[in-house]
Amino acid sequence: MFSSKIRWLLVFIFVITAIIAPFTDMGIWVALVFLLTATILVLSHFKFGTVLKARAALGQANVDKAEELLNEIKRPEWLSKRYQAYYHFVRSLIASFRQDADVAAEHSNKALAYQNLRTEEIGILRYNLARAAYEKRDYPNAKKELKLLRELKVEDLHLKKRVEELEHALVQK
Repeated sequence: MFSSKIRWLLVFIFVITAIIAPFTDMGIWVALVFLLTATILVLSHFKFGTVLKARAALGQANVDKAEELLNEIKRPEWLSKRYQAYYHFVRSLIASFRQDADVAAEHSNKALAYQNLRTEEIGILRYNLARAAYEKRDYPNAKKELKLLRELKVEDLHLKKRVEELEHALVQK
């Protein structure tokens, strides 16, 4: 996967080569191949963006890099539906890391609306929603989200521990 700068540099080179190719021995067919390649690179940029790189950076606990990569995406609505879901998933995790429960809940709801995520990822988003409700002192909604999370049967031990801590806190309320 190319960085955005390299991708745009390649697009520029392929377009220039496509313009020059008909006037050389390469011919029109080579020019069309270069144009097709440039078109594929441009479309993949708008369809997939840097979402997977941001998710990988987050997996390496590099939150700043993940946020920087997501900020490169100027129009997330142009991403494919699956990548839009992951875009909001990563945004939710970044907001959760930054202790911004409202933004985490907003992006969690958007990611869940796409219904394209794995069970573990849905569990994380449900936990974010439960946590945001708890922080707003909306305890019935927090309990509802935790119930939905329990029904998922997520196997992530870290998430299970967090859920138990939140349930314990809710019992005290």
